[in-house]
Amino acid sequence: MSTVLTTTEPDGGGAPPRVPPTSGLGQTLRGTVAALPLLPPLVLVVVGFALFAPNFLTGTNLENIVVAASIIVVPGLAMTLCITMGEFDLSVGATVALTGAVTCTVIRDGSNAPTALAAGVLVGLAVGVANGLVVTKLGVTPFIATLASMVIVRGLARAYTDSRDVIVNDSTLKYLAAGRPLGIPFPVVLAVVAIAVALYLTYRTRFGRWVAAIGSNRDAAALSGLPVDRVRITVYALIGLTGAIWGATISAQLQKGSGNLGLGFELDAITIVVIGGTSLLGGRASVFGTVLGALLIEVIRNGLNLLNVAPAYQRISIGLLLVAALAIQAIRRKVPLEALDDKH
Repeated sequence: MSTVLTTTEPDGGGAPPRVPPTSGLGQTLRGTVAALPLLPPLVLVVVGFALFAPNFLTGTNLENIVVAASIIVVPGLAMTLCITMGEFDLSVGATVALTGAVTCTVIRDGSNAPTALAAGVLVGLAVGVANGLVVTKLGVTPFIATLASMVIVRGLARAYTDSRDVIVNDSTLKYLAAGRPLGIPFPVVLAVVAIAVALYLTYRTRFGRWVAAIGSNRDAAALSGLPVDRVRITVYALIGLTGAIWGATISAQLQKGSGNLGLGFELDAITIVVIGGTSLLGGRASVFGTVLGALLIEVIRNGLNLLNVAPAYQRISIGLLLVAALAIQAIRRKVPLEALDDKH
């Protein structure tokens, strides 16, 4: 979504307005505080499923929840930067399909897993950079640009696989989903690394401050000399990269690539960010909130599975959760929900 910003004019002939830097500690504290309201509902949901869902509190099931949340949180962290910037990317689910299909096809055709993973990552980066260029250089709004990209990339994934599953059986690829370095599931290790990188990047670097400044007022950021286009392209590239990681991990779990993988994944990635407290209007990030959002989503999904709730109703519950998060954000900022449409 393209943020429409109020331009701040320079004082009569003086220098353009500067975007005031915010300390990393201050941003970290604000991001942490933004995540706190998510703790009570998370605890309530856990208690509720513990009471009514059989086997919910078993060690194996709790590990399954953490692993599932770890897989989704990696692209969610990149989406956190994008939404902080006042935009979002609808193509990440299609990127999952295309990169997973490329990874599995390269393995099937005789290459080793590292080569296949590198190919998938390059494809994901290419999708992300293309989205960034369309948004920045062609001036297409992020909503339209990434919606079109979603359709195009999904079509490419289906054309690439001829609408068939690409079945593989590769132990190295499987390690992405089932490996246990030091007894810890590999997706959890990957998520911990990604969270640490996201915390540092978001709260301790100029890049993170630039992202927040662009989300607060893009025109002022440009007038202050910030490399707005370069930052935006980089953020979309990060979404493409993490989408490729997501695609490889899902394909490793299933041991197959498919043009139909990742359907609805973009909703999950956006939902965990928004319910975690990152402002959809831009300018404020909550990395910890995204982590808690991923846990909440996966607790709900896992509990509903144990209660034998149909997948369609699970999707409805996730959608309702997103609507509730948007409503809460609007109420907190005393902004009508319609302002979200005007803003983007």
